[in-house]
Amino acid sequence: MKKFFKYLLFFILSITVVIFLIIEVFGNFYKIDKYVYRSGKLNSYNLQFYHKIYNFKTIINLHGKSSKSWYKDEKNISKQNDITHIDFKLKNSIIYDTNTTKQLVQLMKDAKKPMLIHCLGGADRTSLASALYIYAIKNSSKQEANKQFAWYYGHLPMIRKKVIAMDRSFDLFVDEAKKDKNED
Repeated sequence: MKKFFKYLLFFILSITVVIFLIIEVFGNFYKIDKYVYRSGKLNSYNLQFYHKIYNFKTIINLHGKSSKSWYKDEKNISKQNDITHIDFKLKNSIIYDTNTTKQLVQLMKDAKKPMLIHCLGGADRTSLASALYIYAIKNSSKQEANKQFAWYYGHLPMIRKKVIAMDRSFDLFVDEAKKDKNED
């Protein structure tokens, strides 16, 4: 039994290191499509590195304004590189009505591309925005859009119960969109 706990502890520590690397070193950065990318907050090195490769024209920050250094760095890098910086504050524990999610969809639709969407960790709010993008802008299926709520992005509602609000916000948006289509 002692050996089991030793291996379990090693496994948990290994997973923790991998998650740390994904979030802190790589910024939880992923490509959604040719012109849209998702991440957690990026440090100044990562933001400049990814900008050189993908040439973002817009950054949508779902965390909102902050007095922290990462935010100041992001604003400065945006200004230096002529990147439109948009703050659209969401909380990962609130179920948003369709007015809010429609505003976010319109914001993403109108934004200059390539575009980076991020929140603090890139797991929950960014998953909602990414799913909305896939469903409402790319006109993909709900099933395809729901793939943005994956564990490998860090979206874990089974562990962090409050973040199920992001899934529910997306479901409300889809239900409203289907209702609107049926009325036409």
